[in-house]
Amino acid sequence: MRLPYFKAYDVRGTVPDQVNPEVVYRTALAMAVWSGAGEVLLGRDARLSSPALAEAAIRGLIDGGVTVRDIGLSSTPMLNFAVARHRRHGMMITASHNPKEYNGIKFIDPNAEQIYYGRGLEAIEALVLDGGLAPRAAKGRVAPTTILQEYEEQVAGAFRHAGLAGRSVVVDCSNGMGGLPLGVLDRLGLRSTRLFQEPDGNFPNHECDTLQPKNFESLRRAVVEQAADLGIMFDGDADRVAFVDERGAIAPVDLVFVLLARQELERGAGRVFYDLRFSRVVREEVERLGGVPVMMRVGNPFYKEAIHRHPDGLLAAELSGHIMYREHFGIDDSLFAALKLLAYLVRRREPLSALLAPLGRWAGSGELRVHTADPAALVSAIKARFSDGTQSELDGVTVDYPDWWFNLRASNTEPVAKLVMEATSAQLLERRKGDVVEALKRAGGEME
Repeated sequence: MRLPYFKAYDVRGTVPDQVNPEVVYRTALAMAVWSGAGEVLLGRDARLSSPALAEAAIRGLIDGGVTVRDIGLSSTPMLNFAVARHRRHGMMITASHNPKEYNGIKFIDPNAEQIYYGRGLEAIEALVLDGGLAPRAAKGRVAPTTILQEYEEQVAGAFRHAGLAGRSVVVDCSNGMGGLPLGVLDRLGLRSTRLFQEPDGNFPNHECDTLQPKNFESLRRAVVEQAADLGIMFDGDADRVAFVDERGAIAPVDLVFVLLARQELERGAGRVFYDLRFSRVVREEVERLGGVPVMMRVGNPFYKEAIHRHPDGLLAAELSGHIMYREHFGIDDSLFAALKLLAYLVRRREPLSALLAPLGRWAGSGELRVHTADPAALVSAIKARFSDGTQSELDGVTVDYPDWWFNLRASNTEPVAKLVMEATSAQLLERRKGDVVEALKRAGGEME
């Protein structure tokens, strides 16, 4: 039996029908029993349901004999920083980029790696399902803890000599948690225009999803009006980041990642972990610079693990905007990644649009949704249809040809398949896309 709110990487669902104080209480108690932790760091986002859910989590952890280091309102990177610095387990009450009616829990181990299904989350679920789960006789306690100043000092210190003073940025916080640590910008002498900085669980200005182009209207306009060097957008809990160039254009995450990889590889060779949905220019450029490109399946917890498992791992990124650096505990921190990009722009003395232009040599489709009753069967049918290409089953099926490629995979969270394609020209992309779409239709798929 599976509980509907236990997902691949976290607990998440609509409030109160799926996620509510009773669910969170039992899940927190199960976390305490499973982990055997003496202390757990607890943070929460600004969603309207988060205070009640955090209170339920505290009760569950206390009944499990845990000392709760309650850091209160927090971004997920701030919580992960606290976990990494103090080597404790962590729990974050958040639904990340989802709409306001959602909430949930992210679980972090003392290595600042996410606890996901197959690496402990299934055991927590089993305890929640176990009717014998009961409070311990020896109760824990609550210890309010502050982390903001320590976090700001750490991040600002990493960029103290990057020459950022006087540079101009516009930051869209999406009324989420990314506005909390923006004192870092003041410490570094940046000129910043801040949009929707006040945390507000109603998300009154736009949704807190950095993947939706409609959410960028205010940021794009403000970047042009302020003649800013860079536009930055955070999602609801600030572990995802997206960028707008100085002209107000949304910058592709994978091409930005090429610049970030170049920045690190200029200091020394190492492994660069990247999303299999990224443009092939990522692999080409990392190899050209003497690095080792490592293609990864979708799912940001795997990237954190990869950085920690490989001493020569430098950085990693996922298409959704999770960007991680070894030097920063391997955590996906949107503010840290944004400052890295700004530091690179300062050193190169070129605008972002000029640096990205030569990298757009592949024509891409973006991620397309394919409705189907059986995503796994659809992937199998497409694998058989395109068996003449070089295939990989790292995540779904990736099929490579000399001048084009595609990946088709089943979604982890909904009954759809997702398709990404690239080709050496827009004309070839459209032709090959027609071939793939026709094959999808024959196999029972319907493009959105």
